[in-house]
Amino acid sequence: LLGVENGTEGARAYLGSLEFLSPDSLPKMMPWPTGVEQIETNGEVAQAEPADLVIINPPFTRDSLRHDQFSEQEEKMLKAREKELFAAIEGGIHRSHNGGGFLALADFIAKPQNGAIAVILPLVGATNYSTMRMRQYLAEKFHIDTIVTSHDPSRIYFSENTSIGEMLLVCRRWPEDVEKPATRVVNLYQNPATPIEAIALEQNITAGNRERIKGTVQAWPAERIAEGNWGAVQFLSPYLCERFIELREGKFFRTRGLGLLAEVGPAGRRTQDAFKRSEVPDEHARGALWYHKTDVTQKMSAQTDSYLIANESRKAYADYLWTTRGQLMIVNRMRLNTVRCISVRLNERALGSLWVPIKFNSDKPDKEVRQAAKDMFEKAACVYLNSTIGILAILGDRTNKIPSYPQFSLDDLRRIPVPDFIKMDEAKVKMIAAAYDDLRDSILLPLPQMNECDTRKQLDDMMVAALDIDAETTAAIRRELTREPSITGRPYEQN
Repeated sequence: LLGVENGTEGARAYLGSLEFLSPDSLPKMMPWPTGVEQIETNGEVAQAEPADLVIINPPFTRDSLRHDQFSEQEEKMLKAREKELFAAIEGGIHRSHNGGGFLALADFIAKPQNGAIAVILPLVGATNYSTMRMRQYLAEKFHIDTIVTSHDPSRIYFSENTSIGEMLLVCRRWPEDVEKPATRVVNLYQNPATPIEAIALEQNITAGNRERIKGTVQAWPAERIAEGNWGAVQFLSPYLCERFIELREGKFFRTRGLGLLAEVGPAGRRTQDAFKRSEVPDEHARGALWYHKTDVTQKMSAQTDSYLIANESRKAYADYLWTTRGQLMIVNRMRLNTVRCISVRLNERALGSLWVPIKFNSDKPDKEVRQAAKDMFEKAACVYLNSTIGILAILGDRTNKIPSYPQFSLDDLRRIPVPDFIKMDEAKVKMIAAAYDDLRDSILLPLPQMNECDTRKQLDDMMVAALDIDAETTAAIRRELTREPSITGRPYEQN
């Protein structure tokens, strides 16, 4: 039963099958449908029989929308019951992710020695920072045997009535004293269209017939899976997945998270909350980079495109927000098949709507020297973020609700691995910054045309020279990026 019994105040709220997680609950449930006769019975059972296999496609509705089909009073009671029930879930999976609760239920139902679960989850579950604990929870309880994703632009999902990317997980119990093997990650470039095709695909995956799988297969080490790094789903190309790991681990050059070198923010939604956009200025003449029009923003240098007028009710907050403006911007939402510039530097400090300011720090005591250092860091960062290696850094850890249209939270942006400009040889930072001065007004082609873009290649040449990166590796990364379906928007075989 899902709902409030009798719908009366003071009655008990039930969370359906999640009630099995409560030791003192007697959930109302049909017997397991192992035969037609049992499906047709009206009997109830007090507990579920441990299962060899649990198959689930749990809801992943955010907290603010869940249980909206009930009255306000009933919704309050259901969410209060959620808090009570989820608090007891081992592993600390947050109740705002209904999927987490159902995974705990699957763990509870599956046989403790040789049980298995098969589950469809949103693809963000493999990449989102907020679902890290869920990944670690699953890896603690099971061996993550197989992950299957779709990089087919026409169908990035497996379920019906959805438009977001999904993944299929097969998880098996594993003896505690036996080392877990690597996880098989299958990234499809053609998603099966019929049950017959799906069965054939399953048989080829199980048999290890890679040549018959319309996709790529990776063996992702158990230690990565255990720590919550499921980045093998990010790219169709295993080469790109491995190069991103090397980049993050500092094997190309010393890296740090962008947020450790610079202040990243405020988010565009804060600008939208505090201000309204205007074509003409008020007495403050506050400028903003509001739009991200790829037919307009084609160069690393950019200008503000709007004025900001403080909302009457948010004037004090708007005044504060204005003090957080910056000159270097990074986009927080983009269509990969059309985007040209990941980062731009404005002619003045401003706020953004679809852009987020980045403000570098410097420990130089002299004010003018400190400002010169910040300018140098900004220019170097703009070059890096628009280079091939910088694009890999950004996309390698993106949140994949829709892989071709990533949206970045401030936490996502702060984690981007960038060169440690502050600790680097200043001469090398100056070299990279000089590339901004030389190329800031040069046109950048869209990402699918990176191999044909002279400006992008010149940025890459500068990164190769300054950071001592292998030129062939950079060229290979650039080539593989231009073949990714999430970047081209086309089926892989057409690239």
